[in-house]
Amino acid sequence: MGKVQILAVLTMDGCHSSELYGKAYEDLRLDRCDIDKIGENALYHVTPDYSISMLDEWRKDNTNICYLAEATPDNSDYINGLLRMRVVDEIILYTVPFISGTGRHFFKSALPEARWTLSSQKSYSNGVYRSIYTRKETMK
Repeated sequence: MGKVQILAVLTMDGCHSSELYGKAYEDLRLDRCDIDKIGENALYHVTPDYSISMLDEWRKDNTNICYLAEATPDNSDYINGLLRMRVVDEIILYTVPFISGTGRHFFKSALPEARWTLSSQKSYSNGVYRSIYTRKETMK
């Protein structure tokens, strides 16, 4: 079965980290946090050009294909649509040691309640923390 992953780099208060001040973001050196390996493991990089219903069908195929959607402020509505339609199998969250205060929050309202299992976690010397969650079951 295929797998749909979401990759998001967030501040401690849940905002997209791409809105941080440039120098502080560069100082984190996210390239040293295995973030590139996640992108390399995905066969397809999903964008809003992908139909959510087609993506749901593709992930049900008997393959081990990994579809990766990288969250940005520009595609957060699409990413949250994937979550609303219950198409996401795994969420990879990188938390950076900053509080944005006024940034754009990643998770939007009106998401369905769902249970996720922490399958992996790792901290890095630069203060970044990676958590990988897999969908356990959907709440009713």
